[in-house]
Amino acid sequence: MNKNKKEIQEIKVRHYKVKIVKKKPKPLRFIISVISYAIFILLLLVGVNLLLYIADIKIRASKGDYSPPKLNAYVVLTGSMVPEILVKDVVLTKKVDASELEVGDIITFLSSDKRFEGITVTHRIIDKYYDPTSESYSFRTQGDANAIADTSLAQDYNILGKVIFKIPKLGYIKEFLATKGGWIIAILVPSLLVLSYDIMKLIKMMGKKTKLKLNVNKR
Repeated sequence: MNKNKKEIQEIKVRHYKVKIVKKKPKPLRFIISVISYAIFILLLLVGVNLLLYIADIKIRASKGDYSPPKLNAYVVLTGSMVPEILVKDVVLTKKVDASELEVGDIITFLSSDKRFEGITVTHRIIDKYYDPTSESYSFRTQGDANAIADTSLAQDYNILGKVIFKIPKLGYIKEFLATKGGWIIAILVPSLLVLSYDIMKLIKMMGKKTKLKLNVNKR
């Protein structure tokens, strides 16, 4: 009699027992998800920084201040600073007082050479001069890959900032974002990838729940 009771209890347990198997996420889907989120966050940060940058310029312009912002970024278009800085690298510059600049620093400045007047240049300081009469500084500069120094001195009022950081090849992304529709595509594609992945996960979860309910009801 006891044996029969145990068998009946085991049958009841098996009748209501539901086995849940946790599937391991597929490596490819996981990698795509991580990359999509990373791209989305990166572009979001770039967008926020761009908005803050534009807002800063407009606020200062409304106050009559047209000087470059304290922090700025420039795309390097030539190989004059190879191998330190390559073509299409982006350099981040910080506005500092000319007296704080030293030989060996890399600076971004507006060229005073008549052949390249107004062009933005990023070169290394090789000499520093001070004029006590005008209380001004000037700098002899040279590209690391150039055989000779720049023909004209970089004047302190033309210096846009000291290079404090570089981001390799970011110039290509900046160029793409500057194209017509580039910014929209760059935001839209990662967003759609993330959204599609989340929708697929939700559909699978709902399908599993429905299947689980049907199996329990059948039993």
